[in-house]
Parts: sequence; C-alpha cells; structure tokens
Amino acid sequence: MTEPESRTLSAKKASAEELIRSLPEAGPAYLMDALENPEIGEEHVVLILRNRAATEPVLRKIAGNPRWVRAYDVKAGLVMHRRTPHHTALNLAKFLFWRDLARVADDWFLFPPLRRLAEKVLSDRIPEMAVGEKIAFARIAGRGLIPRLLEERDTPVLEALLWNGRLTEQDVSRKAGDAATPPETLAAIAQHPRWSGCYGVRVALARNPRAPLPLSLGFLTRMTVSDLEALADNPETPQALKLACERVLSDEAWRRRHDEEF
Repeated sequence: MTEPESRTLSAKKASAEELIRSLPEAGPAYLMDALENPEIGEEHVVLILRNRAATEPVLRKIAGNPRWVRAYDVKAGLVMHRRTPHHTALNLAKFLFWRDLARVADDWFLFPPLRRLAEKVLSDRIPEMAVGEKIAFARIAGRGLIPRLLEERDTPVLEALLWNGRLTEQDVSRKAGDAATPPETLAAIAQHPRWSGCYGVRVALARNPRAPLPLSLGFLTRMTVSDLEALADNPETPQALKLACERVLSDEAWRRRHDEEF
C-alpha cells in the first residue's frame, strides 16, 4: 500500500480521537477523505473549517450536508473561511451573532461583498441590541460602522466608542461640535486622555452651545487668537463665554505666552 493510500485509509477509518489530533494540520486530501469517516461529527467539521488548507470542494461538501450546516459553529466557520464559495457565505452570514459578524466585517481577506453584507446586517441589528452589547460592540467596531454608532444617544455607548482605535479626530470633532450631543458625552470627550489633547476637538467643544460652561472655559487659554475672536463674535455663544473670551484676549501676559507657543 502506497503512502497516499495509507493516509486515505487512515482518514476514512480513524477514530474520533485520532481525527481531533490530525485535522488541524492535515492537508486537503486527508480533509476530504475524513468527511467520509462515519466517526466524524460537528466538532471535527469545525476543526476542518479552522484549517486554512481546506479547499473549496471540501467546504462545498460540508455546506451541502444539512446535518452539519444546522450547527451554528459550522455556519460561522463556513462564512469566515476564505475559500468558501461566495454564494454560500453570503447566504449563511445573516444567521451569525453580532460578534462573529464584526469579525467578518473586519477581515480584509474575505470577499468584499460579504464584508459589506456583514456591516449592513450589524447596522440593522444595532437598535435591537441591549445596551451592554452596544457598549461591547462600540469598542471593537470596524471603520465602516463607526458613523452609525456615532448616531447613538446612549452616553455609555458613545463613551465606549471613544476607546475604539479606528475612531478619528475628525469623527470626534464632529460629535463634539454637534448641538444634539448630550452634555454627558461632551464631558466624556473633554476628559478623555486621547481626545482632550486634540486642538480641533477642544475648539469644537468650546463652540458647542450645549457644552457645560466650566468645560468650555477651561479650553479658552489653549486656543488661538483667531478662534477666540470667532467664538466671541458668534451670536450663539453664551454671554458668560463671550466675556471670558474677551478677558483672555485682553490679557497681555497670555498673548506673550500664546505667541511663544503658537
């Protein structure tokens, strides 16, 4: 018996325990033959789906077995495998939980329409999520879903989003300058260790009429002359903030420090 024949026989007749040991590193031929083993179960199929050596014929055979594809982990494994036929992955994606959909949306090696579908399904599901799920999702969401999450009104969700590494200064400045942003969220932005140091964010906060006055006052001495003058001339700026701008602008000591720093 040749070595390939021996491997084939081994795959078809291996015990369940032997399959568990062999499948994670096995080659395509072994994986295909293992699918004919009467001992194979859901846990073995999941191991095959985690093996990058699995070929399209192997994945198609798995997807064509109703008993296997009913299992959630098999659905998820098929969607996330890069060689799964596109129509199969697209049909199964809508059954995934939000964490797995987030992984699909963030995997640049997957079929682009599949990633876009995952983003669409996630976006549609956000209103149905519990607040705790939204908070967890906001921390890991991919770039394509950040604009949707910025529309959320729950301050804890927006606070969690501030820690998302894909969030940009432009995103935060826009949110900080939006008069519809809750004061609690504005305060969270102002106190954030990353965003409070961004000049554009500070200016947006100072210009926002809903920002707590003490918060806006704290930014004035770290603004440029032109931005202070624009803030003082803005008819929507609260009178107390206008007067504070004028006092800072008239302070000769501040102007000397400002000229040195800027």
